[in-house]
Amino acid sequence: MTQHASTFSISLSYDEAKVFYTGSKTRIQVTAFDGKTINLPWSVLQPYFSGSGVQGRFAITYDSAGKLVSIERED
Repeated sequence: MTQHASTFSISLSYDEAKVFYTGSKTRIQVTAFDGKTINLPWSVLQPYFSGSGVQGRFAITYDSAGKLVSIERED
């Protein structure tokens, strides 16, 4: 199966990211540097949530059906 990769940056403050913990939002949409719109479940970014929110540059790999294979913070 063919895999694809994209990279994006995100900067959510603690208060902005907190809405995902209340359950009012479960997905987050980002725009990759190559212009692709990516809709991710919050659960993939949850491990990167800290007292300052979620910040960083991330690389994701996904299959030809658009299913997430992996995500890693680059910085």
